[in-house]
Amino acid sequence: MTQISKGVLVKALILSDNHITRSGLRRILESHTGFQVLGEGSVGSTNIVESLVRQHPEVILLDLDPNGIDALGFLRNLERLTRSSSVIILCDLGNDELARKALALGAAGIVLKMQPPSALIAVIQSLSGSGKEDFESRRPVKQTDAVGSTGPTHHASHTVDRIGSLTTREREIIRLIAAGLKNKEVASRLRISDITVRHHLTSIFSKLDVSDRQKLLILAHEHGLVELALSQNA
Repeated sequence: MTQISKGVLVKALILSDNHITRSGLRRILESHTGFQVLGEGSVGSTNIVESLVRQHPEVILLDLDPNGIDALGFLRNLERLTRSSSVIILCDLGNDELARKALALGAAGIVLKMQPPSALIAVIQSLSGSGKEDFESRRPVKQTDAVGSTGPTHHASHTVDRIGSLTTREREIIRLIAAGLKNKEVASRLRISDITVRHHLTSIFSKLDVSDRQKLLILAHEHGLVELALSQNA
């Protein structure tokens, strides 16, 4: 995977088995300057997809369907087709395990479908600043990587440490934010004040080193934080 250069027109490929999803993603990209959509297609249309990928898009938006078979198969074969594309996964909140498999197969990052279009644009733009390494630092740490490694894995271990510092209440608030609740709704659900919710969010942002909800949701999803919060309340 190569780094996208700043100031260069970003060529994108959209892959989804859902026509409405493909059309929506195209509109989002074409409504922003700096993007060129090379094409779109169904993940399972092998010949069409291979033809599009051979145009070497900088970014491939890959819709992760509920079973994920076609998308994961595409990722396994991607290196054979091109090494110059960064893959961004689009998935639903409940697809944690499939999302982790996609990251393990080389996907650069994840955008949740519940997030606004600005989150997708932000992730793509982040690639132009730091490339794959920035995303690698937010992946879960594999047991085999934990010893004798530096760089991205070392950074990831710090992220895991920060996650471990979250309180039970902070994890609960992250779970509610991930479910789409606003501050007032979170306050009502937990029977606390809006100000208290804001204080908790400030603490969460500081501990996880994120600057807004979009980055929080991306990090929480990639590290299984939402899943952890749910399991604690099971």
